[in-house]
Amino acid sequence: MDQQLDLLAFEFFKLFARYESSLKEKGFFAVNRGKVIVDWDRYANEVIGNNFLADLGEVKVAAEYILKLPPKKQSVNELNEIIWVDVPNNERSVQILFAHISRVRNNLYHGAKFNGTWFDPVRSKLLLSNSLAVLNHFKSGLGIQNA
Repeated sequence: MDQQLDLLAFEFFKLFARYESSLKEKGFFAVNRGKVIVDWDRYANEVIGNNFLADLGEVKVAAEYILKLPPKKQSVNELNEIIWVDVPNNERSVQILFAHISRVRNNLYHGAKFNGTWFDPVRSKLLLSNSLAVLNHFKSGLGIQNA
C-alpha cells in the first residue's frame, strides 16, 4: 500500500500546486507582511459558491467524507509536546471544505504524517483520494487541464 499512497500523494501535491499557482495568477491572493497567501476562501465564495455539494454530483460523497471526518491538526499539550487533535466537523461550508483539503496538504508536507512510513495508511488514502476527487471536479473552473 505504501507505493500506492506515494503515487496518490504525488498526484495530490501536483494538483494542489497547480491550484495554488492558478489561484495566484487569477488574483486570489493576499499579502501578509510581504508574503503572498493564496485566498482559498475568496475562491470558494466567488467561484464555487454555496451550492457546492449539489454541483459535485456523484463526487458529493468525497466532500461529505472530508466534512464529516476532517483531517486532524497539530497542537501542543501542557507538556509542550506536539500532538494531533480533532477538528470540529459541525460546519459544512465550501470554505471549510477547502480549508480541510489544505490541511490534508499541510499535514503531509509539514505535519509528520509521513516520515518514511505512512501514518494510518487507510485514513491517509481516504483523505487523499477524496481530496483529489473534489479538486479534480472543480479544476476546469480555474482553467486547469491536467495537473
